[in-house]
Amino acid sequence: MADFRSTRIGVANAARILNVRVAELKEAVRHDQPLYGVHLPKPIGYLGASAKEMYFTAGEIMDAADQIAQQRKAP
Repeated sequence: MADFRSTRIGVANAARILNVRVAELKEAVRHDQPLYGVHLPKPIGYLGASAKEMYFTAGEIMDAADQIAQQRKAP
């Protein structure tokens, strides 16, 4: 079985892992802005009828989620 960290995930699952709304994630990625002080990984691809569906590597999203969690804990 392949390692989950190398799995492609869609924007909805990425938002769940990051514990943010899908709209927040899309906005931050589209405008290359940090989310809660963390720069997010670039999508590995765009799919769908009009190429709007973003896909990420699960491991990169998990790393960003750890950084966001640390930022939220910081005073």
